[in-house]
Amino acid sequence: MRAAWKHRWIAIGLLLVFIGAPRPCLAAATAAAERSRPTAPVAERYRYDIAFLWFERIAEAELSLQSTKEPNRWQAVLEANTLGVAAWLTSDRAQHYASLMQLDDEGGLTSLRHDSNIIKTKAGRQRVRLKSYLFDHQQQCIIQRVNRDGRQKEDLVLPMPSAKPNDILTAFYNFRHGLYGPLVQGAIYRIPTYSRKGPSEIVVEVLGNKQRPRKPKFPDQGLLLKVQLDKEVFDTDKGIVYVWLDEQGRPAQVVVEDVIGLGDVRCTLQQKGL
Repeated sequence: MRAAWKHRWIAIGLLLVFIGAPRPCLAAATAAAERSRPTAPVAERYRYDIAFLWFERIAEAELSLQSTKEPNRWQAVLEANTLGVAAWLTSDRAQHYASLMQLDDEGGLTSLRHDSNIIKTKAGRQRVRLKSYLFDHQQQCIIQRVNRDGRQKEDLVLPMPSAKPNDILTAFYNFRHGLYGPLVQGAIYRIPTYSRKGPSEIVVEVLGNKQRPRKPKFPDQGLLLKVQLDKEVFDTDKGIVYVWLDEQGRPAQVVVEDVIGLGDVRCTLQQKGL
């Protein structure tokens, strides 16, 4: 079992960058329908617990958004670390994700750079993998740059999709701040992204009461989102993720369905400090 999941738990934390932090509330989302432009970004920081099977708290993740010293530039950061026995099982694994984004005149965020860094220590030896995506909007390409344990690989140049592509952190904040529309039951949102195979998309559906699944079970109140991702992102059977927003608009429960070797993985917003 350890081999099946020890390299996946941290990827589940990536889910949080998309399904979010406790803002906006449902009333604010409804009010956004009357606006002609997205809401402005606001600096914030939130913490989450990650659990599966009998492990109630196998990892913690922190998500933050801060403005930079350069005008109209923002940085989003997601950090995750294993806890207790899980840290030993996963070689004290830690991951760090960061996106540098430009705020445009229409209120949307444009990806400029996305970093995905993994650090793990086994038998006293530290292994580091640094991966960066550089978005060259003038040349219409994305440059993938990878460094493993100090050894730089040859850059890989990917064609940029015609639709403005989002890295996963930029996609989350653009969706959250209303770039693709307000949260309305029955609505479907398609967010452009990229992959090694070419243009891709993240699909989000706000389920009506009759569309809710029997399992996993969620409270009747609030809103339930069904997120369709590439199934390889989280090593899932179908790439389906459910996000339940409570009456305050907070993602109080998240379930990554049918992770291979694990079953359903649960993410929970920490209540302390809220």
